[in-house]
Amino acid sequence: MNKTQIIGIGIIAFEIATYFLTENSMLQTISGVLCAIGLGFVFKWIPFNKQNSTE
Repeated sequence: MNKTQIIGIGIIAFEIATYFLTENSMLQTISGVLCAIGLGFVFKWIPFNKQNSTE
């Protein structure tokens, strides 16, 4: 596992805890969005390297 995957797992764990501890629907929506971002980090769907578009 690399650093971004570990960050993604941390984001997911924090947001799952936030989702269950809050009663506010807006905070639950934000938690869902951040969980999706965390999954993107874990599965490397979010690229961090600069790609050349001419290839």
